[in-house]
Amino acid sequence: MPTERQQRLLNLLQQADAPVPGQALAEALGVTRQVIVHDIALLRAAGEPIYATPKGYWLTRSSSGRETVLAVSHTPEQTKDELYTLVDHGVRVMDVRVEHAIYGEIVGNLLITSRRDVDVFLEKVRSERAALLSSLTGGFHYHRVQYDREDQLAEACEALQKAGIQVMSDGAPEPRTR
Repeated sequence: MPTERQQRLLNLLQQADAPVPGQALAEALGVTRQVIVHDIALLRAAGEPIYATPKGYWLTRSSSGRETVLAVSHTPEQTKDELYTLVDHGVRVMDVRVEHAIYGEIVGNLLITSRRDVDVFLEKVRSERAALLSSLTGGFHYHRVQYDREDQLAEACEALQKAGIQVMSDGAPEPRTR
């Protein structure tokens, strides 16, 4: 049973239309950022589907859209093209995953839905001098994606392949070929 503060935190996340930075949640609840991190951990342990993204915390909602996993492989320089192509076709990039030989599956929550999100993500990678997860696996990685119509995903996969980005989908329509 969540505490009163945790219930207020959950309510803030339920009302949000976009991820909410931890500092904004802390200020709204009159606590420190560390208290928010602790409360989020407890809420997750209780089964709440809260994700930490580069843009803040996000409470997932059931979606009428479809979801699948794309396996992709490309160079770091093609990351911008990959993400732009997906969002330009209405595909939402929920996360990135790699299979690591020692650690198993490593997941980074992204929640990228627009070119602006791509630009913010890549600027953060650049400014933090962070390595992309795909650098651990020679460019091979997975994205959990959401989309509303089958043609959006098929057209995005076709455009990725035309751009020289290898892509395979799990349970999604095969990209159309000419």
